[in-house]
Amino acid sequence: MMVETGSIPVTEAVGVFEMLTPLVGGVDVAACSAAELRELTAGARVGQQAIESLLMRVGVAADRLAVDGHDPSGAGAHATLLGDGRRVRGSAARHEASRSKTVASMSKVGDAVDRGEIGGAQVDAITNAAKDLTPDQQQELNTDELIAAARRDPADVFAARVRREAERIRGDHGLADTKRKQAASTWRHWFDERTGMGNIHAEFDPERYESIVNAVEAHLTRLANQGGANKTPNLAATAAHELLTGAANRGGGRPHINLVVDWQTFTGGAHTTSVHETSAGHRLAPETISRLACDATIQRIVVDKQRVPINVGRRHRTATDSQWQAIRAIYRTCAWSQCDRPLAWSQVHHIQQWEQGGSTDLCNLIPLCGRHHHAVHEGQWTVKLGEDRRLHIFRPDGAWHSTTRPDRRCDGPQPLDPVEAEGP
Repeated sequence: MMVETGSIPVTEAVGVFEMLTPLVGGVDVAACSAAELRELTAGARVGQQAIESLLMRVGVAADRLAVDGHDPSGAGAHATLLGDGRRVRGSAARHEASRSKTVASMSKVGDAVDRGEIGGAQVDAITNAAKDLTPDQQQELNTDELIAAARRDPADVFAARVRREAERIRGDHGLADTKRKQAASTWRHWFDERTGMGNIHAEFDPERYESIVNAVEAHLTRLANQGGANKTPNLAATAAHELLTGAANRGGGRPHINLVVDWQTFTGGAHTTSVHETSAGHRLAPETISRLACDATIQRIVVDKQRVPINVGRRHRTATDSQWQAIRAIYRTCAWSQCDRPLAWSQVHHIQQWEQGGSTDLCNLIPLCGRHHHAVHEGQWTVKLGEDRRLHIFRPDGAWHSTTRPDRRCDGPQPLDPVEAEGP
């Protein structure tokens, strides 16, 4: 008997999927222009979200059949999504099954998935945020407002939003989440005989991650300055080795944590309190901050409701440490459109050059990686900083190239204006 999903027979749908492999494999991406690659990527993301939506619906249906006794094996979502195990790992099938449970337990989330409005990334964010909530509390994430944010916001912005909402529901301001991440931190290492290289894999809670990364980046900067070299992954490995083995003289320095602080009134409370996250965007509970204050160097960056740091003024030609901390509160990467070079590899650029009367104020400073810093100085590209720190980029001939916004400006939607042509 033919089983139908909606109005499309299953056999017909399977036939379409079987046709996709040679079709997709036949796309000549090497011959594509930059605009065609962006168009192709956007189309592939639409297809990817549709497939993820279908797999979540399959998982829901498989669990329902198992519970109702209509599946003789009683296998449920995990075994169904695993299939014969040749095309997907067990961990991937478990991940998809977990998504399906969220979709099944939250009606509004399930409806949005059925309509193709949200995909796996948004469901993952809700699933992760709901881990430490009771079933009743989880339903407080099943709202029209949150679904609207899932449709509208970039995936990382939505994930941060739903985490904060879960913290509000728990009423612990992130303490339970902090303890869970501390307990989940791991360190593994192994030697690969094939490559002759040692490997280290570690996962840390935000507090330890931030202090380790800052220590390595600080020593990396010292090594680069001493040797007149650029910051590279290889030099970063040297910095990490020297810190771990004690070869670096740190002078007994204490861990350094950068905290971004904004002020708001929590729902249900009449007082005004501060919400803290590290400069890398990780939330820390107030109890954790209190403990760190006993034996750590903490730099507090106060931002207003628009997440714009308070201006630190003009005192030096180069950016001060305080201004760098403020820049870290706004940017994670080079400010150039679609550049993912880490902020640690960037230099601060004056929009209006110092020699031409420009000030060392935040409203005149942006971080640029070496490649794009050269593009502005030697390559004759120009940049202008507009409202909400929108960066307008112009080619050497004066034609507009792109407009972008910082990735840490706010929690609302941050769409990028379209890019007309490839840049340097």
